[in-house]
Amino acid sequence: MDIDDDEVLNETANVLNDGITSTVDTDFYSVYKKLPTKTAVTIRLFERNEYYTCHGDDALFIARELLRSTNALKYWKTSDGNKPLETIYVSNRQFEDILRQLLLVKQYRIEVWKKPQKISNEWTLAYHGSPGNLTQFEDILFSSSSISQESSGVLSCKLATENGVIVVGLALIDVQTLTIKLCEVTVSTHYSNLETILVQLGPKECLLPTFTTAEDNYLQLKKVIEKSGVLVTERPKADFISKDIKQDLCRLLIKGKNEDSEKFEMKVGVMPEMQMEHAKCALSAAIKFLQLLGEKSQLNRFHLKTHQPDLYMRLDTAAMIALNIFPDNRQRPDFSANSKSSSLYGLLNNCRTAQGQRLLMQWLKQPLTDAAKINERLDIVDAFVNDTGIRNYITQDFLGRIPDFERLVRKFIRKKANLEDCYKIYVAVNKMPKLVEYINDFNGPTKDVLHHLVVQPIQGMIDIFSKYIEMIETTIDLNRIGNHEYVIKPGYDKDLAECRKKQDELESKMHDDLASVCEKLSSHLSSTPSRASMSKKNGTESSREPIRLVYDPKQGGWLYRINRKESATLQKQLPNITIQVTKKEGIFFQTPRLNELNGKYSTLNASYNETSKELIEEVLTIAASYCDSLSQLAEILAQLDCLVSFAIASVNGNYIRPIFSSEEKKIHLVDSRHPCVEKQDSINFISNTVQLDRNNHRFQVITGPNMGGKSTYIRQVGVIQLMAQVGCFVPCTTCHTTVVDCILARLGANDDLALGVSTFMSEMLEMSTILDIATSNSLVIIDELGRGTSTYDGFGLAWAVANYICTTIKCFCLFATHFHELTSIEHEHPGLIQNFHVDALPVDDQLVLLYKLKPGVCDQSFGIHVAQLAQFPEHVLEFAKKRAQELEEFNTSENGKENPGQGFASSESIDLIWGELEKLKSINDQEQAHKMVLSLLNKAQNVGLL
Repeated sequence: MDIDDDEVLNETANVLNDGITSTVDTDFYSVYKKLPTKTAVTIRLFERNEYYTCHGDDALFIARELLRSTNALKYWKTSDGNKPLETIYVSNRQFEDILRQLLLVKQYRIEVWKKPQKISNEWTLAYHGSPGNLTQFEDILFSSSSISQESSGVLSCKLATENGVIVVGLALIDVQTLTIKLCEVTVSTHYSNLETILVQLGPKECLLPTFTTAEDNYLQLKKVIEKSGVLVTERPKADFISKDIKQDLCRLLIKGKNEDSEKFEMKVGVMPEMQMEHAKCALSAAIKFLQLLGEKSQLNRFHLKTHQPDLYMRLDTAAMIALNIFPDNRQRPDFSANSKSSSLYGLLNNCRTAQGQRLLMQWLKQPLTDAAKINERLDIVDAFVNDTGIRNYITQDFLGRIPDFERLVRKFIRKKANLEDCYKIYVAVNKMPKLVEYINDFNGPTKDVLHHLVVQPIQGMIDIFSKYIEMIETTIDLNRIGNHEYVIKPGYDKDLAECRKKQDELESKMHDDLASVCEKLSSHLSSTPSRASMSKKNGTESSREPIRLVYDPKQGGWLYRINRKESATLQKQLPNITIQVTKKEGIFFQTPRLNELNGKYSTLNASYNETSKELIEEVLTIAASYCDSLSQLAEILAQLDCLVSFAIASVNGNYIRPIFSSEEKKIHLVDSRHPCVEKQDSINFISNTVQLDRNNHRFQVITGPNMGGKSTYIRQVGVIQLMAQVGCFVPCTTCHTTVVDCILARLGANDDLALGVSTFMSEMLEMSTILDIATSNSLVIIDELGRGTSTYDGFGLAWAVANYICTTIKCFCLFATHFHELTSIEHEHPGLIQNFHVDALPVDDQLVLLYKLKPGVCDQSFGIHVAQLAQFPEHVLEFAKKRAQELEEFNTSENGKENPGQGFASSESIDLIWGELEKLKSINDQEQAHKMVLSLLNKAQNVGLL
């Protein structure tokens, strides 16, 4: 804790010998017990001026889940004799960390309670936030550039029935990007299509009308949302009424400067989104939840769009996890991930701007399905791949100075911006003409596309911001920027000019004092200060000088800085100095003389700012009028950032451009590699060629030992297809592919204990989703289907699913399995299904994994070899070999041929015998029933059931 325990306890408690803390704040406990009930995912904190407290289960949660220690827990003895109240003290710094962890990582809600008056014991809810509503905590959450840059959004859902069909109205509001998206879709079985829309939109929180356990549709909808990792919040049904939605949108949507209100209302009324009745109901609830109409700064700022799911590839939650799109195996990335190669996002993220990172996340959730648009992106990436000069200039010289425009827009809207923010925009837009010059020099085959999609939009922004640049250069004193002073030019007012003259005189005296300090220390320092460090102003002294005069507003103004290695000399030779702070770059201190001069300077600075206050407000108002243009510029530069990022990844990974064909429905990848796996340390990746054709060998059955590379192989095909449709080069030597409408996956064991779903139930739900929404244009990847149940049931299901996908859906499918008997399905569908296996070589009871895909069936199981690689005890391995040999002999006839009675029955045989068993139930004659039982036993043995 940063809080001094004695100070805290003197105010709130006395520590007893038994570790129990006896509280003197008995009135608080009575209020605490009467607070409204809350859900388990809501954490309450109580503001107490210099720190916060948290109590009960919330305190236990913070201690165990966030602080990872219960040592910080205190226990308040309660006045009613009940068990002590768990309490934890939270400093202001820890409060910021806890906010980020709860809202951005854990996806919890937060309530902050405080007393309006110190002498009162009335606690009121001062602030509240949730993953989709961060407005009241924006300044804290986004004060650091090191935290998640992901946009937050709240999604609202409203179900309705039309002609016996369930329809869901969706409304997404993102206050960070100032966008509203509406969508209405017909719900499919198990709400599978809604799950893919959740992946595309990536909301942090979802609003549903309050419903009862009898409302099965909403119960099922809630399960799908929670499965996608989105927090569900129930709101009153009265909020989902759209009678005032037209008036609300007129107040929220952007209106032209001179646009007539009556005409604007008519324009809003005929927007195509106004025909979405159920989506409008959902939007009404989202507007009330975010309280948008109560915040003047939000009015006439939003853009309204229709979300069209069919424009993007559909990805379900299982595919996002299986393909490892983001570091935390969910739809949301974890920026704290250390290894870039741990996910596709990390691998492709070479973005230099925050808006670029956010757009990259969106693109990975929304791969394109229009080959023309994909090729546009690929053309630009191609240009940057082949021109190192342009690529390096954009990443190193241009994008590195681009601020987070979307965050700046929010600051201007909320009237939190300052002159420094205005200057950041000035620096960025002032670099754009040079960027245009660089790109115009490009003469490659994709020059026209580059000019149309990059140069023209940026040139338009240059024209728009020309007046802005002129304003900044006219009003802001650019000569003071080196001192981190963002002030109005003194020439605007004679009082400002007089004030600046006095400040310059004070600075001159400060440098005289610096010369005196250098003279006293010169003979005792490890390096002698030059006259440069004693005479140069405005922070331009060489950073190599041992003593410097620097200006740091955060530390109170003017300070001397000296190397940390001179600490002992400094305190010995200048005992009267005041050390303000010690940092990695040095010791910052003041002499009595500098302290005196700095005080006068600060007084003049306050006077200067007060005098220029009206001018500053005018500059900020003019700058705020560029917010809409800033949002457009953010979008343009975000796209540029992403495409250059793809080019960097492509060059570093030796990727090639994919070629899309609309006529030939095939996926042909020569020497394909998994982009993440090949980047792992000490990995010598073995490439494999993939050949899938809609009319010839569209289905592959892959067998082979565990750890042999089956899962990696089928995953890399999915990842490469996604990369191609995002518009990135891919890890192959040749890639000819077609556009797929969705990638669906069933990979690996996946217990979901939180939802009470077993491994087998989980894989059945995932397979149900696949069979429900896959089309002939889809790519399906399946790994180890059926292993969560008995061997017979699992094999039957695997066979039935494979048969259905091949003959009914008719899509591309990669099916990895340990059911070697499944390979016989190739004979039932010649030309459509092809068997492959990952090669392995047993040598002297050791298994050498070759990771190479070869045609045909794996001729043996290597389970015991893999156990040997895992260093099982020797006696366990010997016993396993013995039992395996016994079972093999049991299933082999005397002549050495496999007994046709052993093995697996076909699904038709099972259905036949099952029908006979049903008939048996209706037979009353005992003798006839006995004969039929004997007959059934004989048939079961013949087909392989016994």
